[in-house]
Amino acid sequence: MIKGKKAGKSLKEIGKRWYDFDFVLERTIYCYLCCSREKKRKIRKMDEKLKFESYQQWKKYIWDKYEGFDKDKLYEFSRYLNQRIRNIRPNREYWSIVATVLLTLAITKIVDVYLNSQINFKDIPAIVVVLLLPVLVVLSLVIIMIQTFYPMFDTNIDENLLKDYKEIIDEIVKAKIEE
Repeated sequence: MIKGKKAGKSLKEIGKRWYDFDFVLERTIYCYLCCSREKKRKIRKMDEKLKFESYQQWKKYIWDKYEGFDKDKLYEFSRYLNQRIRNIRPNREYWSIVATVLLTLAITKIVDVYLNSQINFKDIPAIVVVLLLPVLVVLSLVIIMIQTFYPMFDTNIDENLLKDYKEIIDEIVKAKIEE
């Protein structure tokens, strides 16, 4: 018996196959709408009809796309989106723990190397010690922080997309129930 991803049963595949939800495309559309960072190549490839300037335009696009689904399928889609949201949270918690540990280790190591170095500062011009060394230390810290925290910020847009999408799908379900 083939299980999991080998059977084509990843959440992304289920979204595409059952609910016509291409996460990569929808994320690109959402990033464009929110003026969030997205690769320019992806934005250029995107159809002009999908470059929405307002939330209402985007909401109408989703409404038109899913209005033809029956309420049971929409309810299942809402549950699917809920599961995708749940899967993002542990990832963020993991990265916040890892980021704290890595940042602490990096700062400790940099300070340790700086304080315990065997460099004779009398042989180095004063301007290098006063200006260049602190700049290099700060630059190293900034690079480490960006690389460490980037995965946490990247999931934020994913979670917001899924929450907004779920909200609209729930509105469609509510409208179908009231009919």
